[in-house]
Amino acid sequence: MNSALLNLMKTQFRQYIREPEILFWSFGFPLLLVWLLGVSFSSQDIPEREIGIVLPVEAVEQQQVKQWGEQLTAQEHMISGIINKEEIKRERLVKVRYNITYYPDHEAVVRGLKRGDIQMFIEQDKERKRVHYLDPQNSDALLTYYLLNQQEGIEAEKNLFILETPGLRYVDFLVPGLLAMAIMETCLIAVGWALAEKRITRVTRQMCITPMRKSTFLLAHILSCLLISITEILIIYLFADLYFDVEIQGSFYAFLLLMLTGNICFSGVAVLVASRARKAQTANGLLEVSILIQILLSGIFFSYKNFPQWMANIIEYLPLTILADNMRRVFIEGGDLLQAVPAAIILSLIGIVTFVLGMKIFRWY
Repeated sequence: MNSALLNLMKTQFRQYIREPEILFWSFGFPLLLVWLLGVSFSSQDIPEREIGIVLPVEAVEQQQVKQWGEQLTAQEHMISGIINKEEIKRERLVKVRYNITYYPDHEAVVRGLKRGDIQMFIEQDKERKRVHYLDPQNSDALLTYYLLNQQEGIEAEKNLFILETPGLRYVDFLVPGLLAMAIMETCLIAVGWALAEKRITRVTRQMCITPMRKSTFLLAHILSCLLISITEILIIYLFADLYFDVEIQGSFYAFLLLMLTGNICFSGVAVLVASRARKAQTANGLLEVSILIQILLSGIFFSYKNFPQWMANIIEYLPLTILADNMRRVFIEGGDLLQAVPAAIILSLIGIVTFVLGMKIFRWY
């Protein structure tokens, strides 16, 4: 083989292994993704079905319902009708466990269904008969219903009520999350990558000798990004409204407040992430990790309740999770302006703190 080619290959390989960010992006990050998705979708535990129960008004009936719920959750249930049950080594494949969440009224349980906390719910009718409520487009809900009927030995009984409440479709769950994701991506790319690129191309080296404050330079990027982001979000929302009939059931002002504070939050994060990167590979890696990790964890495409409980308790405090959850509260739960204020304050604080930190450690060159 050509000695020049070999020497060039050796040089390139040495440069490669001397860059820790490249090694992480090539080896560490794919392994991290495999672990995160594996933990979420391939749990070694027995599958759990989440069921909501509306408690009756009478105390005696409440006690009876809770006793039935305790019996249902007390043990694992075997799926019947399996031909080769004796040959199955992984017994968890043929078992199911039920988790029960109790709600005080119909409105509260529907809210839990919209949030993805439960897959279906049960409520007694006037004749004290258990009626199962679900969205038939939700395959998990249908499976839970059939498994539950099989467990109770119910045959061809009319006990299913099809829900058509606005906000139960998957697209109703998806669109608010996508809007939150679009805000994050626009800020991290339009602010974070723009700052890193100016440093890499040495534009900031020339700017640092001018009588310009660092804060002015950074705020110019943030404000221009804000205009782009608002336009983008409104276009996406109008498209979802016209094509999929996705409407804001809550306060439009709450939606605007979350959109504004979401931009403040992720613009500050973008400044911090891009404040020190000297090379394109480093900047690209940091931004991509920030984007992909939050998209996978924050429940944009599926509920983060699929993760183990200890992970879900951490995930709910991520900035994208806070924004997406509160967007859904406004879109599908009818949240008003006051309900959005706590999340808006948290997002603003995250943005301000990360912006100040990023400005303090910002590298001109």
